[in-house]
Amino acid sequence: MRKVSQNISKPTTTANKKSTATHADDNLSQLAFDNVAEAHVIIIVSTGKIIMANSACCKLLGYSKKELLTKKRADIFDIKEGSFKKMMKQRTAEGKSKALVFAIKKSGKPLPCEITSAVFIGEHGIEKSITTITDVTVRLQNQKNIDSRKAKIVADDIVKVATKQKAIDVKKEKVVADNIVMAKSKQKAIDVKKEKIIANNIVIAKSKQKNIDKQKQKIVDDNIAEALAKADAMLAENNEWIKYIAQSSYDVMWDWDTTTGQIYVGDSIAEVFGYKLKNNTMDFRDFCHCLVTGEREAVENKLLQAVASGSKTWEDSFTLKRRDGSLAATTSRASIVRDDEGKAIRLIGAIQDVSSEQDLGKKLQEQIAMHEEESEKFLLATRLSFDVIWDWNLTTNDVFIGEGFEELFGYHIKNNKGNMITDWSNYLHPDDKKIIKKELHLAIISSTMKWEHAYRVTRANGSEARVYVRASIIRDTAGKAYRMIGAMQDLSRQKELEEKLDIEIRLKEKQITDAAEDAKEMERSNIGKELHDNINQLLGASRMFLEMAKKGGPNTAMYLSRSSEYTLTAIEEIRKLSKGLSTDIIKNLGLCAAIENIADDTMEVSSLKIKCALYSFNEKSVNEKLKLNIFRIVQEQLNNIIKHAKARKITIKLLQNKKMVQLAITDDGIGFDTLKKQNGIGVDNIKSRAATYNGTADFVSQPGRGCELRVAFPIAV
Repeated sequence: MRKVSQNISKPTTTANKKSTATHADDNLSQLAFDNVAEAHVIIIVSTGKIIMANSACCKLLGYSKKELLTKKRADIFDIKEGSFKKMMKQRTAEGKSKALVFAIKKSGKPLPCEITSAVFIGEHGIEKSITTITDVTVRLQNQKNIDSRKAKIVADDIVKVATKQKAIDVKKEKVVADNIVMAKSKQKAIDVKKEKIIANNIVIAKSKQKNIDKQKQKIVDDNIAEALAKADAMLAENNEWIKYIAQSSYDVMWDWDTTTGQIYVGDSIAEVFGYKLKNNTMDFRDFCHCLVTGEREAVENKLLQAVASGSKTWEDSFTLKRRDGSLAATTSRASIVRDDEGKAIRLIGAIQDVSSEQDLGKKLQEQIAMHEEESEKFLLATRLSFDVIWDWNLTTNDVFIGEGFEELFGYHIKNNKGNMITDWSNYLHPDDKKIIKKELHLAIISSTMKWEHAYRVTRANGSEARVYVRASIIRDTAGKAYRMIGAMQDLSRQKELEEKLDIEIRLKEKQITDAAEDAKEMERSNIGKELHDNINQLLGASRMFLEMAKKGGPNTAMYLSRSSEYTLTAIEEIRKLSKGLSTDIIKNLGLCAAIENIADDTMEVSSLKIKCALYSFNEKSVNEKLKLNIFRIVQEQLNNIIKHAKARKITIKLLQNKKMVQLAITDDGIGFDTLKKQNGIGVDNIKSRAATYNGTADFVSQPGRGCELRVAFPIAV
């Protein structure tokens, strides 16, 4: 038993000795770390906190060791620098890295240095990094001096090379100039020879072309003479033909020679208008005297304009005085014959007396108008009616079927017309066809004035429709039916429409419910963002200062004071948030008072100066929902200005006229690019609120020149 005890106690003594040795080694390591010539610092990787720094590091950065142990990685290095970020990525990937970065001294002055950093696992498995910091200021200055000397050597070399090159270029330029003079001399001799050859060729070509032109001219002259002979013969033939037509036509044919001013007129002028002309000719001025005084100038000008233009035809309607003094309504048209230069030389045309046709036309138009009016009423009724209106001519067996037939049953009827026996009967359901034809026949041959029946129709897609038909039977004085006008109602369609309407009503109710829920959800989201982004941060800061105050120390009173300030600020923010959600102020005091209150509250908690111009707004002319919407837009824009604009002054104007309500909010902030998509949702929220009430919202802004929001609502809202 005693031997076992000795064995047990012996390891204990060894362990104690080992612990003592380890402690001694740690002291030696600490002493060596602290007195090494290079600057070293040990940092916790996860938090960036500095836990060890040697004397060389403290001296290099200008801190005491106590001060340095309160700092973090970001306090002594420019961690946003590209080379530092690259070093950190390399160290994460490989466990160690080396880079040229800027360290930050206590004075704030950047220090160029080279750092070597490696990661190791320390006590309790905490990942740490040891970083060696070497001041490279002297090295960089030496390199700069070396670079300056090199640059001077290079500059001197460039001057020498440029001098040599200039001498070479002078020699080359002289050689080139001599070559150019020689080449020009040779080219001049060549050009003289070429010009002589070209001149000789031109003389030969002109001689040959002159002979060719003489031959061509003779051929052309012969062709022109032959063409003129044919044209004269054809013209004489045409003149005879025109005279023949003029004698036999009911229209008054005429041929006006614009060169002489003489008009050849057909024999029918005596029969149509009562004039007898010697040799069937009259002067253009005599023709103008036959026109009614009120129309003479207009007709004459239009005719002369057609002659002077490049037109090939002329047409006009005018009143002509007959020989007996009566007036005749006429139409006249002519073809204009022009020479090669486009000048009018003849007009060949005809005048027609349309007086009787106009009288008949007026009566016919009156009848047509009456018929069209009735037809239009009937067609309009067929389009507007939910029933299929039809009109059956029993004499011809033709039936007119309204446009609703195709919509209800799917059959296309060309021009809305068909045959009652061959077409209409095909649409009847096979089981109803026989009985319907029989009852319809009995109604026609009887003396009844009405017929109505319910039956089935087979649609174009093969489905079955139940219809109800009601018709009036029109009879002559003898009681014989000659026409039936009726309407066909699709009972199944009506049921489908009722069911569809019921579905649409339920869908609209659901959409209204969903829209209300969306609005509530958006409002909850806005409240949540405000609580998270603002109030939560204030309360978090307050709690942090309370925790620091619990630890005691000389700064406890200061910590408690700061905690109290943050708590009071959070309470004020909650008060403003609840006040912003409440709409009672608008109902009780009105929109203008609500805007002035929010402006006062904003100025209390910020350095902004807000001016309100609301005197021309009439509260009674706008409903409560629109006023609330305008107030929300003011809140949203003020929030946008506070967060982003860096403004000092804001102006809020609310104007109103007979047609519009206009809101304008102007600030002198930094502005923004309206064409560039904004990251936030404030701008979209304002435009969406305006569109809800048929309004518009436009932002007029440029970077650095402030911003103006212009909102307009129709007064009818």
